[in-house]
Amino acid sequence: MRQLLRFGDCTLDIAARELRRAGERVELPPTIFDCMAYLVEHRDRAVGRDELVAAVWGKTSISDTMLGKAVLAIRRAVGDDAERQALLRTVPRFGYHWVAAVAVDASAVPAPMSVTDQDETFLSAASPAVPRRDATLPQSAMASDALDASAAPVAPTPQRLGNERRRRRGRALIAVVGGLVLAALIAALAISLWARGGNAPAALVVGATSLPPDSCAVLPADVVAESGDSWLRLGVMDLLATRLRGAGLPVLSSDSVVRLVPDGVASETAAVNLRRAVDVQHLVQPALRRSGATWIARVELLTADGRQRSLQAAADNPIAAADAVADLLLGALGRGSAAPPPRAADLPLAELLQRVDAARLSDQPDAARALIAAASPARRKEPELRLREILLDLRTGDLAQARERIERLLADVPAESDPVLHGRGLESLCVALSRGGDLVAAEDACDRAVALLETQRQPVALGRAYNHRGIVHARQLRREAAAADFARARVVLGTAGDPLLSAMVDANESAFAMEQGRPADALPGLERAGQQFQRFGMLSEFAVAVVNLVEARLALLQPLEALKASEQGWAQRQRVGDPALRQRLRVERAEALAANGRLGEARRLLDETVHGTDAAAAPAEPALARAVLARLELADGQPATAAVLAQQALPALTAAEFTRQRALAWLVLLRSRLALDPPAAAQELAAFTRWSATAAKPEAAVLAHVAAAELAEARGDTTAAATGQREAQTLAAAQGRPDVAALAAASYGNQLLRQGDLREAAVVIGGLARHAGDDYDAALLQWRLYRALGQNEAAAGLLATLRRLAGERPLPGPFPAPAAPPS
Repeated sequence: MRQLLRFGDCTLDIAARELRRAGERVELPPTIFDCMAYLVEHRDRAVGRDELVAAVWGKTSISDTMLGKAVLAIRRAVGDDAERQALLRTVPRFGYHWVAAVAVDASAVPAPMSVTDQDETFLSAASPAVPRRDATLPQSAMASDALDASAAPVAPTPQRLGNERRRRRGRALIAVVGGLVLAALIAALAISLWARGGNAPAALVVGATSLPPDSCAVLPADVVAESGDSWLRLGVMDLLATRLRGAGLPVLSSDSVVRLVPDGVASETAAVNLRRAVDVQHLVQPALRRSGATWIARVELLTADGRQRSLQAAADNPIAAADAVADLLLGALGRGSAAPPPRAADLPLAELLQRVDAARLSDQPDAARALIAAASPARRKEPELRLREILLDLRTGDLAQARERIERLLADVPAESDPVLHGRGLESLCVALSRGGDLVAAEDACDRAVALLETQRQPVALGRAYNHRGIVHARQLRREAAAADFARARVVLGTAGDPLLSAMVDANESAFAMEQGRPADALPGLERAGQQFQRFGMLSEFAVAVVNLVEARLALLQPLEALKASEQGWAQRQRVGDPALRQRLRVERAEALAANGRLGEARRLLDETVHGTDAAAAPAEPALARAVLARLELADGQPATAAVLAQQALPALTAAEFTRQRALAWLVLLRSRLALDPPAAAQELAAFTRWSATAAKPEAAVLAHVAAAELAEARGDTTAAATGQREAQTLAAAQGRPDVAALAAASYGNQLLRQGDLREAAVVIGGLARHAGDDYDAALLQWRLYRALGQNEAAAGLLATLRRLAGERPLPGPFPAPAAPPS
């Protein structure tokens, strides 16, 4: 049963996040509710100002004015006021004390049934070649350096309230703005199994991003006009942000603001939400209203120290009014002499672009297309409007249409006439080509975009071009070139004041570390990236981060953490629009389930990946699913079925980013042949060895040596078997992935146990001992060693661990044939 707290004529249900007064529900902004809940739960004492701010906002830099407004809102909600202070008392020079008598009723409301606490754990990782929407690699994907969410509350915060606050923030941002995607990040690529985009288990307190001293953020406009003018909410915001940015001020991107300030939130609450996530010096709150034939634009300029200034202008249309108030705003910020950035001289075009961008920022591609379609033929020939169509094509995955439009735009707008727009077109071409798999042509397009944009003062466009080129280089496994481009992108985007674009670069660098076989190095950045993406409601990027994080956790032999990570993306799968990304979520979820012994669930997801409605959208994902199914079938004693599945998977896994998956499938095929047709196994080994010699990643050579050693043992050539296993051990130690090293150790360790070489077996198997508490295969190998050594007490202790980890997997005998690769 959960508690109802009663005071005065109010009832507070903290678990349900509900306040009722005289029986009527009182709507409160999330932070106001958190403030009140914290004070009520600590009613036995006075709560200091810093303690309250740290517990609710996660930092101590909230202004006294903002805290005072929160307290005022609480008092109004419960029928109290600053004069009487009958319920909430101010403790001078200290803080606040909830003094109202509170009755606790624990019988009125049944507690909800417990479900998987999927909002408690967040992580980000890497995914194979899932073409993502703009700037993320595949099989070891790329994403971002999220905001630092490690700031812990200063005072003892109840775990229940802290957990609820973290769950609320994660759910609210995704539910309200989960569909939005950075306008600058429309064509993400996936390199390796990063797969392409959470709350950290410890503390999900929204930290502040450090921005330049004159940084600004423009909130969506409050619009009082006819319903058909609702597009002005985001249109005016984007116009003002563009004017400020054009005057040389660092401005938080409109995309970022939209994710933090969902539609329907009051401007005061919007300001609180935004400052809670990102510290900016100047906060701009615009408003627009129509009075007869006149439009009146008003701006409230708020500074971080609490100062406020009002500006107002009027004109006969909304764009002109907003433009006029932008001039006043620039003057107030000391940039009055700066000329506005070039815009189309024809006002209707400017208004149309604002409408299209507003629809695009709201993730309404159909509405944006309808606006373009309604324009006159002359308007539709305007290069800026044509570029909007390209961005929409990339956003919805229509690569052929995008390429056709890009080629026409580049021909009609040569670099000599408009280098910036031509450069942006080339950048879009790079994305389209890369997503289509033509990496050579994509690199050329990115090279040309960079060469043009380096001569212009367009940091966002240049940073995106560097980032895209880095992704192309990473997919080509040109590691030094990729690292250099990501570093350039980080430097350039650092001047643009956009934390999300910089976060995307950081995430890509972390995914690149995965691609290089360094999951431990990649993990922190991937986790931060996922937190950032979830915080800003970037659902696709968040899902990519989850896939990558699952891959990283599995590589580190942390199956339970991998499963927890997969819960994050799995809860959002139906809202992911990209079928390839949905497929990747299924595959990674299935791998995590299988690694935890939940084989039935894993098989169902893998079958759905192979035969479901999304199967035709991305041929690589069904092949990945078949490769995992092959491993499960071989482990279940079905070598014939395993061989068929592995053979079906191999032809679709030729890309460099799938090297490990292809090598695992080939090893399963060879082991199946050994059980069914040993001469055929020799033929498979020859093909496997030839391919591994030219494969892009060292895992291929490791597994090829394992296969050769197992075939040699099957033929009775123990010398060749031992040589092959030792070579595999040497290569495995150098490649960096614990899961690959564990597979090689399991093969060699089982061989040594079968041969009775317990001294050497203890050395090989002992290297996996640190993973035995978490990983079933490592624990099983350790148990076999103890049994062989006659250490029955130690074996009995490990048997309990095996039973905890096994799930649906049977506990085999002590010396079976070579086991299938870990799932």
